[in-house]
Amino acid sequence: MDNFTGIDRQIAEAYDQRPYTSNPFSYTAPAHLRAAAFLYGIQTVPLQNARVLELGCAAGGNLIPFAVLYPQAQIVGVDLSSVQINQGQDLLKHMGIENVQLHAMSISDINPEFGQFDYIIVHGVFSWVPPEVRQDILRVCRENLSPEGLAYISYNTYPGWKAGEIVRDAMLLHSHFVGDDQKVESARAMLTLLSDGLAASNSLRPSLLNAVQQLRSHTDYYIAHEYLETFNSPCYFVEFADIVSQAGLTHVGDAEPRVECSQVFGLNVQLNHSLIAFGQNRLMRQQYLDFAVGRNFRKSMVVHAAREGEILSTPDLGRLSALRFSGYFEPSKRNDDAPAHVRAFKTNRGELLHIDGIGLQSALDVLHQSWPQSISGQELLDRLTQLPEVGTANQAQAALESLFHFGRYLIELDDEACEPWTSAGLLAGFAPLAAWRRQKHKGIGQYNRWHNVANITLTPAEYLVLEKIHQGQFADSALSRVLCDAWVKGLVPGNDGVSLKGQRNLDAKAVKVVTNLKQMFVRQGLMKA
Repeated sequence: MDNFTGIDRQIAEAYDQRPYTSNPFSYTAPAHLRAAAFLYGIQTVPLQNARVLELGCAAGGNLIPFAVLYPQAQIVGVDLSSVQINQGQDLLKHMGIENVQLHAMSISDINPEFGQFDYIIVHGVFSWVPPEVRQDILRVCRENLSPEGLAYISYNTYPGWKAGEIVRDAMLLHSHFVGDDQKVESARAMLTLLSDGLAASNSLRPSLLNAVQQLRSHTDYYIAHEYLETFNSPCYFVEFADIVSQAGLTHVGDAEPRVECSQVFGLNVQLNHSLIAFGQNRLMRQQYLDFAVGRNFRKSMVVHAAREGEILSTPDLGRLSALRFSGYFEPSKRNDDAPAHVRAFKTNRGELLHIDGIGLQSALDVLHQSWPQSISGQELLDRLTQLPEVGTANQAQAALESLFHFGRYLIELDDEACEPWTSAGLLAGFAPLAAWRRQKHKGIGQYNRWHNVANITLTPAEYLVLEKIHQGQFADSALSRVLCDAWVKGLVPGNDGVSLKGQRNLDAKAVKVVTNLKQMFVRQGLMKA
């Protein structure tokens, strides 16, 4: 902390006083980034022995999933908050993870001697630091990125953040004169004026209402660090691309490549975008698209400027067969007003989707049958071709492209498939992290096979079952007997919190708990089916 500047110290104290849950983000996972870059023609370093650096890593929750799945990789995290770094180090020790180093230090103190990295991740930092630190981020991406390396930088963008900026200004104004412990409450109060108190004649009313509606669902931590921090500097995409170029780097594409395809946003957007952006370079075409869709956040992949010639102007959908896909799409009952040709699917987060198009419907069926394991793009094509409702190779490719545009899948390169399951069928690291979270009152998010948040709440009885599975007891019958015995002895209460001590005939209840728990683990991508 002695080397921190005044601004560094101010930022560090803000996060020390109000630390947020350190979660994984699937689109920042090196496996995902490697696959996304591949669609743009960029070859990257294989993951097994890769070196990964995250700037602004918090407690390491976004690094631990990769570290567990690739134990030979070397991972480094840097963050100003010593509170969160200490928390992460505690968890690493508990889980026995030895290939991660976490440092409480300033990004500005990183120099070439810090080492070279094949993947540099900067998520939720770039827009929220002063200009000199943004320059240091780009310097690190230039000086510490290996020749074949890939960097990821996320940031707030215009035009979409224009409405968010008005909301931020209003919240800062209303919370200016209250103490730090009251700022979020005061800021939330301002949301009432910006929703219920807007004049009907306010020309900004639709965009403000939309911004407020999205903000209401977020946590206090998010509001404090996204809207009430000293720094929050959105920019237009072309401005970001320009400063990246000045730093000796070049923009590849978005970490979610589908959002750079105009057809994803409808025929009108596709047609008008193609007309107005005709003849423009790939960066200007993306800026036009940002105006069309009101983009407010970007997840940019960048490489050294010397690789500019390798970058494809748009994602090559002919390369989809070289990826692996995964997704949970449980067939469900559609809404009564849905057309007969539409099918309903439920995600593992409980979201109900109504899907049109036989090809896409069939692709979701195939993915669901494989979950939580992945399926190669080529196998997906082969299986679609065998279905009578799809049939031809061309129709199967069209279905795969529809899946790509749909976007609710998880990807990695086919040659990077790893075996993440323990002998008990659990995701590696799941049980130790669950135990730590139970003891330490969370703070670091639970992850699933696909680097997604899988924060689950277990009862004492369910924790007992998880522990026994982790220790090697697989059979439902054995797990049910253990649970019955614990209930009868009063070691754990029932799932409703009521003691079952001394009761009999608990076998059916125990079987139900075990069965439902395992099904939930599979649904969340925490256990192999």
